[in-house]
Amino acid sequence: MSKAEFCTCGDLNCPNHPNNHDQGCTPCILKNIREKEVPTCLFNVADPERKREGYHFEDFARVVLEK
Repeated sequence: MSKAEFCTCGDLNCPNHPNNHDQGCTPCILKNIREKEVPTCLFNVADPERKREGYHFEDFARVVLEK
């Protein structure tokens, strides 16, 4: 399995997307930790159809509680 094969993020232009380097998910996770956000892949598991208002912890908690 390639490092990006399971990635559900559709933003292939993002420099942190696993398709754009050989470091797997590490750059994405580090960026999200730094910005106190949750990665897109987790949002996509919780509710793949939902339009995002934001990616902060509170936004993710709202999605989970509503599901």
